[in-house]
Amino acid sequence: MNAPEKNAKKYNVILAKLFQVVINLDEEQQQTLLRHAEELLVREKRGGFRAPCRIPINYAAYDRLYTNYIKNISPSGLFIQTQRPLLVGDEIIMTFRLESDEKPLKLKGEIARADRDGVGVEFKDISPEAEEMLRALLQQLK
Repeated sequence: MNAPEKNAKKYNVILAKLFQVVINLDEEQQQTLLRHAEELLVREKRGGFRAPCRIPINYAAYDRLYTNYIKNISPSGLFIQTQRPLLVGDEIIMTFRLESDEKPLKLKGEIARADRDGVGVEFKDISPEAEEMLRALLQQLK
């Protein structure tokens, strides 16, 4: 048996065991497992530190203006607590005020993930000035 065949067989055995474990869980346990698996995938994709926070944010999507709160933020994106039905790939314009600044920070972003708690937004076309402001904010939040 060559290496690819051994890997495929090993993969199939692991997958079969995973299915058996999941099938034996009750519905609530399956939902908990799913949440943990999704969080693990997001953490792997994110690859960076996110500072927890509660900063008011205004954002525009579908030609409407919304107000919610930022739950966490990193140099590359943020998570907005919202029940609004935004879709992965949607572009939004965001403004929020950092405590130390009088002028609000205005950024473009793209919805990278959406779940029942809100949306993860990846910053797009961020200026050096905005990057510096975010770095300062993250230092304050650490």
